[in-house]
Amino acid sequence: MRLSILGIGLLIIFIGFALVFIGSITSVPTTTSTTSTAVGGLVLIGPFPIFFGYGNTNLLFPLVIFGIIFTIIAIIFYVLTFYMFKRSQEGKI
Repeated sequence: MRLSILGIGLLIIFIGFALVFIGSITSVPTTTSTTSTAVGGLVLIGPFPIFFGYGNTNLLFPLVIFGIIFTIIAIIFYVLTFYMFKRSQEGKI
């Protein structure tokens, strides 16, 4: 069975939605107790990470680490794309 890139992308998106749905169903609390809420997130706009959050600052360190890793990966992809475009213009690819 041969899938196109579009088919693979749609399959990955579908699997992601299914995992989020299953995770939300299985994480329903069974007891009533006091809990604290903490939210954090990371958004990459180009190679620039933007952090946001509310609550406990324990989420800050993992977000910074993920931000640094994703920024490095994004920069590598940008450089590789530029390099491949330059080589294709020279006729080497």
